[in-house]
This record gives sequence, structure tokens and C-alpha cells, in this order.
Amino acid sequence: MAGKNEIIYWAENEAEAVVIVAILEENGIPAIKLRESYGALNNLSFGIFGEIAIAVDEDRAEEATAIINRQQESAANSDTNQENDENDASSGEIDKDDRDDPF
Repeated sequence: MAGKNEIIYWAENEAEAVVIVAILEENGIPAIKLRESYGALNNLSFGIFGEIAIAVDEDRAEEATAIINRQQESAANSDTNQENDENDASSGEIDKDDRDDPF
């Protein structure tokens, strides 16, 4: 990353930051993690002191943001589909072919 860096994302914790950096690098965009200095110095990993900035070269910022947005939309759609499946399973409705007929 030879040019000027631009912060494109704030991760809530180290795990999220690692995933975001990995996604960007998998797509050919070098990324770095930047911690807020007080939180890093005092090893705080919650709230505003635990947030980690993800930065990329400013020339790739728009592309990187689009990749992150697509990833988050995909994850949200996956969560919605899983919730729908769970709701279907817990609705209490039993298909007549799935129940045991005692007679």
C-alpha cells in the first residue's frame, strides 16, 4: 500500500477485523488494521476502545467498500433464509405424511 490509506470500515472486534481483512485480501486488495491508540495501549477490546479501523489504499477504497457491502448483504440474506427455515420447522404444523396415524 504505497499510496495514502483510507479507512473504509470499523470492525467491532478483532475477530470481525480479521475476517474483513481476509475477504479484502482474497479479492486482491491489501488491507491493514488500525486500532485506536488508547484501546490498543490498554488492551481494551470493547465499545469504542475495541473498534478496529480497516484501511486500504485510497485508490481501491470504493472497490473495497463494494466488496464488504456485498459480503454483508449475502450474510444478511443467509440469516433471513435460516430464520425462515427455523420458523417453518417450529410452526407446529405437521404434514399429514409426517405424522403417525394410530388407527
